[in-house]
Amino acid sequence: MNIRPPFRANQFYPGQPHECRAQAEQLLEAVTLDETLPEKLVGGICPHAGWMYSGALASATLKALATQATAPVIVLLGADHTGLAAGGAVYSRGAWATPLGELDIDEDLADRVLAIDGRFADCPAAHAQEHSLEVLVPFIQVLWPGCKLLPIMIEPAPDAAQLGETLGKVAAERGDEILFVGSTDLTHHGGHFPAPGGRGLAGVSYTEDNDQRMIELMKSLSAEEVIAEATHSSNACGAGAIAATVAACRASGATSGMCLGYDNSYQIVRRIAPYETDETTVGYASVVFG
Repeated sequence: MNIRPPFRANQFYPGQPHECRAQAEQLLEAVTLDETLPEKLVGGICPHAGWMYSGALASATLKALATQATAPVIVLLGADHTGLAAGGAVYSRGAWATPLGELDIDEDLADRVLAIDGRFADCPAAHAQEHSLEVLVPFIQVLWPGCKLLPIMIEPAPDAAQLGETLGKVAAERGDEILFVGSTDLTHHGGHFPAPGGRGLAGVSYTEDNDQRMIELMKSLSAEEVIAEATHSSNACGAGAIAATVAACRASGATSGMCLGYDNSYQIVRRIAPYETDETTVGYASVVFG
């Protein structure tokens, strides 16, 4: 059987099984869910940095989804940092492994997706060194032991929202419990990234404002505007994943998005080390759709 092994264990998250499970459980247990969550959730957006930066917000999205889905298939829509995804790169066979074990791929759902639209292609190589989905899988294993996955990398192209609509239709035809989870970080500013907003707290303020525009597009389910906004403002490394996730959730009955939390690396680092001088600011958001 084809197994996708961990690539970023011991870097973005713990590589030892006991430590990985303990940290994932700790992050999930620390989440206090909003009492005004939509009645039915069909998906969400998670950040994908190292767990010390974005684990709390990724946990919030997934824990919220776990309140309503007991044994789902989870369609994971990832950022394409490597540039290997042309359209939608599907991991269609076998299983994904983490320090916590393996989760099987939903091969039937993969076949349906590949058959319905030629813009999806079976391309496991696109996933081999891509971290944007891998860092979420241990949380999924803790919340839904034994669930199935369908990992897809989404190119940040103008038709990303159309790909998401197709996924929503395929899910509706299948008729079982399917959740869509997109993966993206937001603005990358300062440090070794460009700094159009200035340095220090000026850069933080710029990042927060820049990110808010993308978050508002998510909340309003404006999937078709995501790619243009990200191209113009550089406020999402996973713009294709956002557009496809929003469109898939909309096709699955979602009428709005809800932001469960926002943070950025500059503020996170300074809560741990107040005298840190690195000015890198990367934004992270937790959003759910219902």
